[in-house]
Order: sequence, then structure tokens, then C-alpha cells
Amino acid sequence: AKKATGQGVEINLDAYLLPTLLVTLNGSYNFTKIKDSNLAVAQCASCTVTDPAGPVPGTVLINGNPLPQAPKYVANVTARYGIPAADGSEYFVYTDWSYRSKVNFFLYESKEFTGKAMTIGGLRAGYDWDGGKYEVAAFARNITNQIRVTGAIDFNNLTGFINDPRTFGVQFKASF
Repeated sequence: AKKATGQGVEINLDAYLLPTLLVTLNGSYNFTKIKDSNLAVAQCASCTVTDPAGPVPGTVLINGNPLPQAPKYVANVTARYGIPAADGSEYFVYTDWSYRSKVNFFLYESKEFTGKAMTIGGLRAGYDWDGGKYEVAAFARNITNQIRVTGAIDFNNLTGFINDPRTFGVQFKASF
């Protein structure tokens, strides 16, 4: 491409709302654009491309498209609440949430290769002791069980791959 631009803004905030409650907030706005009126790329053979046809059959013009895998909006929020015990150990609860707006997977735009917006949340509850040297916790990931296509291969039967489904587990951690 003759030119591609990327502009945006990010914000990161960390705040103790209580002595034992830490909340973080992160967000970004991203604007990307390919600027080359003559740039054509090969398209997938069997998908629904929304870009104009290129000068050579099987190609499309991608001027004005966003860069691949560049969502316009990204946001993350976390909260961790700790309950100190008399012996210096701590019980805690932690949650994290992430959001990504829709995303284009390739240089060309098509209906099949645009990922829908995605929100994923997690939860973790546990106990740590010996100054944080040991920890045991139960966790859940993707607690809303939202399944989204996160990437694709456009040269082999319109293959897409998805995020992990809801997952539960228990973890023991020792630091040394």
C-alpha cells in the first residue's frame, strides 16, 4: 500500500476505591485506514466480498478498508477485592471483563470474514498465604459462554476459529 494510517487514543485508570478494592479500567479507540486507490488483492473464491472488483479477475480494491484485526473499540475492566485474615493471609475475589468491537480479519472486506463484537468475562475466588507465596483458587473463564469467530483462513474452505467456551477450574500456585 502507498499509505496506511492508524490513529487512536488510549486511557488506563487504576484506583483503590477502598483499601482492599482495586478497580482498573482500560479503553482505546482505534482508527485505521488503507489509502491506495490502485491496491488490489486476491479475494477468497467462495465468500461474499463487499469491496469493488479489482482490475484483474479474482481481485478486489481495498482502498479505505481498515487494517486487519484492528477493532475500532477495545475496553477492559477488572476488580479485585481482598479480605485480609489475622494471620496475614488473604481471601480474594477477582473479576475481569474485556470487550472488542467488530473486526475485519483480512485486507478485503467480506460478510464471512468480519468478526462480531465480543465480550468475555472471568471470575476468580481464592485464598493466599505466606505473604502471597502460596495460592489456591477456583476460576471461571468466559462466564457468559459467548462464542465468537476470532480469526480465519480464507484459502481453505472458509475456515474460522473460535474463542474458548466457558471453562471452570481450580488452581494451586506456589512461588519460590
